[in-house]
Amino acid sequence: MKNHFQYLKEKIGNKSAKIAVIGLGYVGLPHAIHYSEEGYSVLGIDKQISKVESLRNGLSYVDDISDSSVSNFILSNEISSGYQGIENSDIIFIDVPTPIDNSNNPDLTALASSTKSIFEKLLPGKLIILESTSYPKTTYDYLIRPLIEKGFSIGEDVFVAFSPERIDPGNRSFSIKDTPKLVGGYTTKCTEIASKIIGKTAIPVSSPEVAELAKLYENTFRFINIGLADELSKICQTLKINTREVLDAAETKPFGFMRFNPAVKIGGHCIGVDPYYLQWYMKKNSMDSDLIDTVRKIDQSMLTSCTDRIMDILVKRRIPIFDSKIAFLGVTYKKNISDTRLSVVPELLHNLEKYHASIDLFDDHVSEIKIDDGYRKVASVNYKKLSNYDLVVVLVDHDYVEYEQVLSESKAVLDTKYIFASPISEKYYCL
Repeated sequence: MKNHFQYLKEKIGNKSAKIAVIGLGYVGLPHAIHYSEEGYSVLGIDKQISKVESLRNGLSYVDDISDSSVSNFILSNEISSGYQGIENSDIIFIDVPTPIDNSNNPDLTALASSTKSIFEKLLPGKLIILESTSYPKTTYDYLIRPLIEKGFSIGEDVFVAFSPERIDPGNRSFSIKDTPKLVGGYTTKCTEIASKIIGKTAIPVSSPEVAELAKLYENTFRFINIGLADELSKICQTLKINTREVLDAAETKPFGFMRFNPAVKIGGHCIGVDPYYLQWYMKKNSMDSDLIDTVRKIDQSMLTSCTDRIMDILVKRRIPIFDSKIAFLGVTYKKNISDTRLSVVPELLHNLEKYHASIDLFDDHVSEIKIDDGYRKVASVNYKKLSNYDLVVVLVDHDYVEYEQVLSESKAVLDTKYIFASPISEKYYCL
């Protein structure tokens, strides 16, 4: 008689295993579609009814997923806002949000809710893979220990692993199919069976904790180095030299250098969040996080630095801030996507509008952005209309924008993304 491990391994091998993906956001939806395209039957679950309805209508809300991909997916797979039928799934991926709260502490409300719903229907022979980023021991605290307490033998009648997502929205070079993916199971069998469903991209590690910490370290590494680039931009401003030119020069070294560009704000749901998970865990274990603290302060100072730079430019051009018209070009948190989470725009708007500056927003990727409790209209880029503004502030370097035309049509441009390598015009400024 086959045991649960052998039976599940066989079902993965012949692709008769049924997969459930909990959380259909920018991580979960691509994973659900990926496994469907690999030949598996998929149940997609998301508590947001609006997402479920959108998918059922064949409409995508994720930048990297087309409407046609969604339409093909729903032809042979299920979408639900509840957990009905999850007991029929052999493999359960958890891709729920793991944000930070207003105090920069982990908010695992969605994870706690999803695991509770899973446990209510869980039967032996299942594989559960947590992909949502979190602090070390999260997999143990929210999955392994509760399952042991319920009488399951992990590695024998149920299998658990942590395999952090490595999806980079807008990245056209790497996708789920070719991005290496860490897999840390609670036992060797857990790691083996999780690696089998993940496929050729799987990189086994010795434990969930190794995978959890590696994920946090990846993005904290970027967080720290962006902070160093931020300080470089301040030095360059003092020296009146172009930051991009310095970075371009440093990048000519073929070894020992990795380029990072400055940012008005480190935004988004990864680099702007993950270091705080690591910091929280360090403080919980009575460890200092001086470097993360320092970069957090540098990151916060960049907003003030950008505000001051805008006001300095207006003064140089003899335009009163209270009588100024300013255009923000780009409102998302990064290029080529529509995600505005942790965008710099709301805070920069507040900084300038308290001086009664008039500000309009332009970005072809979105039609509105949440500001406090309401929404602000975002227009598509109209190059001719840019001449109506005293200053155009480039906040996002979307590929679709013709920046030479922006510079040509505008009275003045503040380039916070260092698109141009050197001062090429008296009306061009960099951060």
